Amino acid sequence: MKKIKKFLFLFGLGFLILSCGKKTEPFPIEESIPKGLSFEIKLNTQGAEILVYLPIKTQGGYSLNKIKKLIIEKTEVPLDIPKAKKKRKVIKISPKLHSAGNLFIYNDYNLKHRHQYTYRVKVVKDFLVETPFTEPITIFWHNPPGLPQSFQLRLFGKDAVLITWKKPKKDIYGLFLEGEVFYEIEKRSEEKPNFIKVRGKEEYFDELKPGEKVCYSIRAILNFRGTLIPGPKTPYKCVK
Repeated sequence: MKKIKKFLFLFGLGFLILSCGKKTEPFPIEESIPKGLSFEIKLNTQGAEILVYLPIKTQGGYSLNKIKKLIIEKTEVPLDIPKAKKKRKVIKISPKLHSAGNLFIYNDYNLKHRHQYTYRVKVVKDFLVETPFTEPITIFWHNPPGLPQSFQLRLFGKDAVLITWKKPKKDIYGLFLEGEVFYEIEKRSEEKPNFIKVRGKEEYFDELKPGEKVCYSIRAILNFRGTLIPGPKTPYKCVK
């Protein structure tokens, strides 16, 4: 009887030890894949600002605490060389996820005049667990337009101003522009800044509030094959 009790005790003890070391079943790979990856591209005078909205959940609805890699694929094609081969570059980054927000910004200022660029992104969570590439976004890069010339303000009484300028003929490097040029006027006053789009003319008539100081700046924007490329801003000019 004592031998049987001893055997049962040892058997139970061994079972408990083995049970404590047993790991829970991992999530299926499909449920571990990050969900909700997207991105957009904004252009400035230096190049492309790639805004990546990182996932915060998995396909199974679980919280995503970290990712191993963010991969940005960039393809470059010159527009003036027929049948040119595409150049592909893979950029690997290890961003940290923050509870305050999931936006990650990558600045690509290595863009060439008159080239086409296509981007797509994906996220690698860990080994064998990654998202597919997003749908690609394509842009066409041209040197930004130069400053609008002869930028002037002309007062009409106390409640109106006529803003005039001349179209830039060249880009910031002195080369001729290809494409439509329109303009963005930035108006600053006691209220929040106001941005005014002007197309097809080189003047804008604006109303003023009596006694209010208002400052204006203007930039040219080039429409190059459907991609809007902003030029630098003029110094502010003010009226009161």
